[in-house]
Amino acid sequence: MIKNYIKIAWRNLWKHKLFSFINIIGLGIAIPFALIAIIQLQSSFEFDNFHQNRDKIVRVITDLTHENGSKEAYASSPYFLSEEVIKASPFVDKGVRVNRFYGWVLDNGIKTTDVNAILVDPEFFDMFNFPLSKGSIPKDPHTLVLSEEMAEWFFGDADPVGKSLHHPNFGEFKITGVLKHYKPKTQFRSDIMVSMASMPFVKPEFLDKKNWSTLETHTFVQLVPSVTKEQFAQNLSLITDKMDGQKAVAANGDRLSFRAQSFDKISPAVEKLKFNPYIEDMQDIYFNFSIPLMILLLATFNYINLSLARSAARSREVGVRKVMGAMKKQLIAQFLIEAILVSGLALCIGMVLVYGIKSTVHVRWINWEVDNLAAVLAFFGVFTIILGVLAGAVPSMLMSGLQPVKVLKGEYKPGSFGKIGMRRVLNILQFVVSLAFVFQIGHLYNQFNYMANENENFNRKNVYDLSLQEGKDIRLDAGLKAISSIENIGYTSQVFGNMPATIGIKKSASDDYILSHYYACDADFIDIMDLKFLAGKNLPASVSEQASPFVVVNEKAVEKLHLKDPASAIGQQMVLGEELVTIAGVVKNFCHFNYQFDIEPIAFQYNPSSFRVATLLSAGNANNGIFEAEIEKVWSGIYPYEEPAGTWLATDLYERYYPVEDLKLMGIASSVIIIIAIMGLLGIIIYSSEKRVKEIGVRKVLGATVAEIMRLVSKEYIKLLGIAVIFALPIGIFAGIVMTNLFTFNNGINYGLMLGCVACIGGIALAVIAYFAYKSSTSDPVIALKSE
Repeated sequence: MIKNYIKIAWRNLWKHKLFSFINIIGLGIAIPFALIAIIQLQSSFEFDNFHQNRDKIVRVITDLTHENGSKEAYASSPYFLSEEVIKASPFVDKGVRVNRFYGWVLDNGIKTTDVNAILVDPEFFDMFNFPLSKGSIPKDPHTLVLSEEMAEWFFGDADPVGKSLHHPNFGEFKITGVLKHYKPKTQFRSDIMVSMASMPFVKPEFLDKKNWSTLETHTFVQLVPSVTKEQFAQNLSLITDKMDGQKAVAANGDRLSFRAQSFDKISPAVEKLKFNPYIEDMQDIYFNFSIPLMILLLATFNYINLSLARSAARSREVGVRKVMGAMKKQLIAQFLIEAILVSGLALCIGMVLVYGIKSTVHVRWINWEVDNLAAVLAFFGVFTIILGVLAGAVPSMLMSGLQPVKVLKGEYKPGSFGKIGMRRVLNILQFVVSLAFVFQIGHLYNQFNYMANENENFNRKNVYDLSLQEGKDIRLDAGLKAISSIENIGYTSQVFGNMPATIGIKKSASDDYILSHYYACDADFIDIMDLKFLAGKNLPASVSEQASPFVVVNEKAVEKLHLKDPASAIGQQMVLGEELVTIAGVVKNFCHFNYQFDIEPIAFQYNPSSFRVATLLSAGNANNGIFEAEIEKVWSGIYPYEEPAGTWLATDLYERYYPVEDLKLMGIASSVIIIIAIMGLLGIIIYSSEKRVKEIGVRKVLGATVAEIMRLVSKEYIKLLGIAVIFALPIGIFAGIVMTNLFTFNNGINYGLMLGCVACIGGIALAVIAYFAYKSSTSDPVIALKSE
């Protein structure tokens, strides 16, 4: 029986080649995006799946309730929480702390590079599976292990164990071992793993046992074998309740509470957590699925639309089969198998296109590697069947319900939604979805373009950042100042746009620390960045090698420190890390790192021991090539064995915020959507023209002009297109409002871009309509009427 169904389905597809081609190609170019989303979903569930003890590991997450009632959830926790939990809970076998630091600068005396580092307890290597290829785990202060890739970069084929790497602020770190290559799908991804015993030299403020407001430590506990995660969760709640007020309640009224999160529930992240690196958010997965879902909806609409258009031609086939005894369920099975066959052929095309996308589009967030390939392939198969059933459900139900008597009398008309034809509804839906998706792509482009090119928050024009070897070098400084095209030179610990360093700040010694971003810089750096002062003045000029007792802060820091206003903050003292400093100036809030997050406190301090970048302001008319050559000449005279590492800030930020590959993929998706919509329109126009060929012939014989015939053929589709635009515009505006609200700093909705999208898609659709209307109006009526 199934074999016969497949034969009949294949014959029908072969008989109507044009419509079969439109359906198969439409689904075929839509499926790749769904397949990529499936691969990503499987990959996100495989995160950190290589740890043997993962069933007994729990992460402690923090709920922070502010005095005004607002709440924030953190994947991290206070530094000393691990000790408290181990001491208070009999259910815990061992606890581990993990602190992450981005952009550490290390050198071996010959090579210098930035690395991502995590500080870990020795028990980390017992709890998690990160074996060493050689050496031993880091336990003592100033010891670390590094990845095989980093070991090869620094030392080539030589054994790195026993050698040292130098950090400009924290000194020498002895290499005790080399990590075996591990899967990149882990939240612990890093270049080096440093002993937690090094924390007093890295972040001494963390060691203040009164500091429970700095939430930068990830706490993991491994339960004893007989204890369940639910039991520990209840126990942790009791531990939180018993904590004294100094720990659980901050001086500013913020309250901390802790809860357990199962290790296998960390990825994908169902809850929006701060400080949750490398973990894909479930909302992002939903968004990633929404794109292929919209594309597949369009392709499915095409299938349904063309099936309904052909339903009148196939109605006699259904009527005869019913008269011959065919049951309704048999007819439904026939149409569904036909749809599944189309879906299967489309899957073959889709898999070829997926390979093509993998080879040509290099998007960082797409992980092509999956551990369980069989599960992915099985998912592909199930997905194909489901897609076929969904596409064929409406036509099969309508066609199988036909009454043989009406069909054979020629009284059948294609299905309708009341007075509105179903095909018209689907045509409108198709273009509404197409326009809505293209609008959303336009909104994303508008935001990315704003982040990549805006110059409102700080100056990024004519700024060149040059990485330093070991802090500020007097010889290099003098050589750079001799270059006539350099207008100003500033120094900083890191440039804007990178993950900033953090430090604890507080109004007085008795208060709790508040987390703040921190830049060690001089006054010239602030001038070059063109930060707007609301009160006070810049950092005082200094040539000292010691850190200055003055700081410049932003408005948010003033607010968090509960100071009255920027003007009254000037001259006030505050604690920066462990230093008592004076506020010299307050700058306007600005976005220096992530446009999506709220403004955080920032502190600028003159601290030359932390300078790692020389920020150069070039003359506006300077030639970039000559400018860089002059810098290289000065550099090579001082460091003959090192190449200078520098970049233009505007270029760096453009590349950081303008995701070319992401937009390329979105552009492909937009093109596919437009192609599917136009193919659907094309199929319906061709079918409609074929059905009306004799009517058009009669009208031409009776004297109708080409213009009248074109108006007759095209007016219905132009009307449907107009209705689609009317529905799509408010949807696009609403989607734009939602999208822009995701970013604290945004460019608003670009209505001109939306109208441009309407003009583009509408123009293509009108061109297709006009072409076939003209073709129909200029056909020879003799050929159309000769069989009558």
